[in-house]
Amino acid sequence: MDPKGWRVKLNDGHFIPVLGFGTYAPEEVPKSKAIEATKLAIDAGFRHIDSAHVYNNEKEVGQAIRSKIEDGTVKREDIFYTSKVLCIPLGCPTLTAGSWR
Repeated sequence: MDPKGWRVKLNDGHFIPVLGFGTYAPEEVPKSKAIEATKLAIDAGFRHIDSAHVYNNEKEVGQAIRSKIEDGTVKREDIFYTSKVLCIPLGCPTLTAGSWR
């Protein structure tokens, strides 16, 4: 994959790759696989890593990114890590912070 390939220019002048590596995995998949898969994705050329709090693997994905920075494969400024947060409807009395964890 060409890391200089398809990118979109952001308002601050940086470019973000349009193709991101998604880190979702079902609960049955060991968390160690998130580390392994993310490292392989970076080795393959992915520089946009996409995650979400509800995937419950942000720690492992972060470890993989940090490992690839430390071993010199990428620089921190080359990685775009995007995440998503759960939007909670305001004023919904049946939904509490603990109910969606």
